[in-house]
Amino acid sequence: IKNDLGDTKLSILSSYINPSDRNPETLAVSLEKFKDKIHYASILKPLAVGTETGVYRDADGNSLNHTEEAYQYVLKNIKELVEEAEKYDVNVAVEGVHVFVINSPERLARLINDIDSENIKAIFDPVNYITADNYKDQDKMITEMFELVGKKIVAIHAKDFVIEDGAVKMVLPGEGMLNYKLIFDLLKKNGMDIPIVSESVQHENAKKGLDNLEKIMEG
Repeated sequence: IKNDLGDTKLSILSSYINPSDRNPETLAVSLEKFKDKIHYASILKPLAVGTETGVYRDADGNSLNHTEEAYQYVLKNIKELVEEAEKYDVNVAVEGVHVFVINSPERLARLINDIDSENIKAIFDPVNYITADNYKDQDKMITEMFELVGKKIVAIHAKDFVIEDGAVKMVLPGEGMLNYKLIFDLLKKNGMDIPIVSESVQHENAKKGLDNLEKIMEG
């Protein structure tokens, strides 16, 4: 694969496992899958191998995501992956989502600080943190992400949203309510030249989405 890619650079090598899985057997399988991707990454040289953090549940299936117990469990498992990555000079990037254990810029910053490694990075998907209840505060969330995580961000996911019938609905990047201008301004202010990776966009709409973002960036 590396030979076929030639000079083409990879942003994120995806290995979206569930490091919050409390079943020891299936968790072990997932961690080994991620470690395999780390080994591939040592050859393919992406910016990072990426994952989200999943849902930590009690015996009845109820989410315990916001508990300290859940945080410590994910911290232990992500730290194991980062230690493996350090052996191969590979980065592990964690992506926060409001319905998962790492569900805010503050929790992501804590995870990164607690692991305390050059090989732990972040993927920033702003829409992942947005709900029908907090979308009006998105500027605060975006600004905090850059203040708390800053240069640890290795890629940004390009999605967009509107609020429809009291819920978040995905739309083409640049055609919704996400404050892309603020994101681009903060990237420039911090001197961050990083990939912006389109997500949830159909092939036939890809160019339009790119054009939308370029207009905002240039404006």
